[in-house]
Amino acid sequence: MKVLLVNNYSMENAYDLYKKGVSGSQHVWGKIELERRGEIEMVIFKHEKYGFLNKLGKWLKISHLDQQIRILNNLKSFDILYAPYSSTNTRLLVFLKWLGLFRKPIVVTIHQPVFSSGKSKKLSNFLAKKFILQYEASIFLSEALMRKTVEMLRVPEVIANQKFSTAQWGPDTDFYHSDEPEIPLEDCNYFISAGQTDRDYDTLIEAFRGIDYSLKIFCSKKTMPKTKDIPANVSIDSKGMPYFELLNHYKKSRAILIPLRYPPEKEGCQGMTSLQDVIALGKPTIITTNRSLNLDVEKEGFGIFVEMGDVEGWRKAIKLLIEDKATLNNMGLNAKRTYLEKFNSQIFADKLQEVLVKVYKNAKK
Repeated sequence: MKVLLVNNYSMENAYDLYKKGVSGSQHVWGKIELERRGEIEMVIFKHEKYGFLNKLGKWLKISHLDQQIRILNNLKSFDILYAPYSSTNTRLLVFLKWLGLFRKPIVVTIHQPVFSSGKSKKLSNFLAKKFILQYEASIFLSEALMRKTVEMLRVPEVIANQKFSTAQWGPDTDFYHSDEPEIPLEDCNYFISAGQTDRDYDTLIEAFRGIDYSLKIFCSKKTMPKTKDIPANVSIDSKGMPYFELLNHYKKSRAILIPLRYPPEKEGCQGMTSLQDVIALGKPTIITTNRSLNLDVEKEGFGIFVEMGDVEGWRKAIKLLIEDKATLNNMGLNAKRTYLEKFNSQIFADKLQEVLVKVYKNAKK
């Protein structure tokens, strides 16, 4: 079986970083694990070739037009199209599929809501339903998000059972192992928070105001906190840092903090990428409550939920991880257990392979 891997960011770069040993296999979305098993060849499609087509696509409001047109010219080179971030780089292909002009199976993963709860939700959800059902298979990275999608789009149960499934995207099982001695959590003297999607660094900064402990924030220029009066114990780096360098800061941290802020109707898998670092590195976490995530940090015993915007809640949780060494160490052990037993790249690959094989067999009928 030959699967064509496309994404809304360069898979060539992600694969190159993996080969250089500076990034985990999870960022190549199952390619490494499935190809090792020998049944599936996953070919990375060149992210961009003709830039002028993407400029035209921007004017037409069709992102990644170059990629999609080139896919249409390479239909004989693959059996299944696999798009982990589907909505931005399959729009034209899905429209053609709707018209019966594109027949190759498409498998996608779903991270965020595809439905609407606004005033125009009737039309929006009609179109969203038509859109998502063009895919032969949609793998939701959240059980709650899948249930909500079925409910909001009124997808018949029989169709949902045929086309929808869930899988937990998990970290590489090899990349995070190190020969260097691990620093005991109680000897780590700062907290860390990094990420660019729906982050609430302002609430986190306020929580650290008056706490005699350091916080390191790594963000982008676009996600810089609005707070002007930054306490002396808080440092902010917005220059951008390669993931491998960021990992060194993660490894020396006491806990990884994930403050989030987003409208309720947009709740999806926010914070999921950072949670991969949490469990792979065996770190405790404090995270804004997100019940759409498959990883329940409190149930698994490696983290604390705090309600959105709750400064005092954050402050209380931070102090607990400063003062209670037994809780701190138990959370670290539970994070490692979760990584090894429940959430990792091999388990994700198991589900992805199951879905791809099913779609492949159905296409051959």
